[in-house]
Amino acid sequence: MREYVGTLGRHLLVEPDINQPYFSVLAPVPATTNENSIRPFPGYSTIQQFLSAATSNYHALQTQLSRRVGDVTFTAAYTFSKALGNASSDTDNQFDYYNLYWMYGPLSYDARHVFTGTFVWSLPRLKDQPAYVRSVAGNWQSSGVIHLQTGFPLNVTGNTPILGNRQADYIGGSALLPNPGANGWINPAVYAPAPQGAFGTAGAGDVRGPGLQTYDLFVARLFPLWHEGTSLGFRADFLNAFNNVNFQAPTTNVSNTGFGTITSAYPPRNIQLSLRLLF
Repeated sequence: MREYVGTLGRHLLVEPDINQPYFSVLAPVPATTNENSIRPFPGYSTIQQFLSAATSNYHALQTQLSRRVGDVTFTAAYTFSKALGNASSDTDNQFDYYNLYWMYGPLSYDARHVFTGTFVWSLPRLKDQPAYVRSVAGNWQSSGVIHLQTGFPLNVTGNTPILGNRQADYIGGSALLPNPGANGWINPAVYAPAPQGAFGTAGAGDVRGPGLQTYDLFVARLFPLWHEGTSLGFRADFLNAFNNVNFQAPTTNVSNTGFGTITSAYPPRNIQLSLRLLF
């Protein structure tokens, strides 16, 4: 099965600073100037206001395949998509209030490629085997889930004397290091804090974070008990069964000493065992 899916969002909520200083005023102002003194409403600091001014659009090719071979059922689903807009949530405020489309680009939840595969395998019942063998080794069910996807887009920012942490300047070159990893994902040589009198030139979501790959396996069986209609259910879950390291997003503030490095990861392998009495 193949299908196109698309959605449009209009008049979505954002929360910009409506008291943002004009950069035309900022340009000749020394860095030591009190930020609040050059705002449109002097004497007030940040004034964040909800506005119905954001847009979004989502386009995707979604494919799905399901097949049964003997005692095994397979499913596979692949999505190629793009989510664009100028705000990923109703509290976004990292953009130019006077040009809300300055940060139009990939949204924070834009996973370009996603693949999910599943299988369910009903293992042999071993009818021809002795009862003590059937009761232990027969009639098990195994299943699994495979999830693969590319990383989410990231915004590179930097600390500035005016307006604090905002979009960084893109100097030029490859945004990712040749062999990105935990010790270095984003290339620090191609970004710098924005100048005082202008927004940074780094685009919205122009860096992709690490992807994700997980393999979850499950084994289960019902053991009939002596009383009619009563059984004991056993289940073993192997989450991230192969213990793949899935890194979280790197530090995206160019002003931090750890810029571009990764300090955290998603959970490692987790094994869960459970018993249920059914009656």
